[in-house]
Amino acid sequence: MTNPIKEMITNHPVFIGFPDDYIQTILDQSKKRDFGKSSTVFVEGEEANHFYLLLSGMVDLSIHTHSGPVSIQTLRTGDVLGWSWLFPPYLWHYDAIAKKDTEVLQFDGGYFRQLIKEDSLFGIKLISRFSNILLNRLNATRLQLVDMYGKSN
Repeated sequence: MTNPIKEMITNHPVFIGFPDDYIQTILDQSKKRDFGKSSTVFVEGEEANHFYLLLSGMVDLSIHTHSGPVSIQTLRTGDVLGWSWLFPPYLWHYDAIAKKDTEVLQFDGGYFRQLIKEDSLFGIKLISRFSNILLNRLNATRLQLVDMYGKSN
């Protein structure tokens, strides 16, 4: 019998090409969580010890500005939520709010940081893939800021 969660992890861009023993370790320590519509997943400035793979639903990422929160990006099924667990001081850089009922796989960032220290090949692969996520978020933020300042002129 096929495990759909294992297939999703195996074929996900963050984990594709990882050896089966890594995939099994990743699967074994993952935990399903549900967030109802308008639920807070995390808040900017709080301790970041997890990351998430969206199984279903939508999550809005926003930043605080002088005129209130500004939406930076909306994540959907298959997207990875959270990179702040990877870089000291391990604090969230955005707010994440479920836009509708959302199911995720939650991963323990501390566990992954330890695995990265113990296995450099795993670490290089994972960090390079999370760097792409970070770059994507920074580009989304840049575009949103350009849009905000363009409207005020």
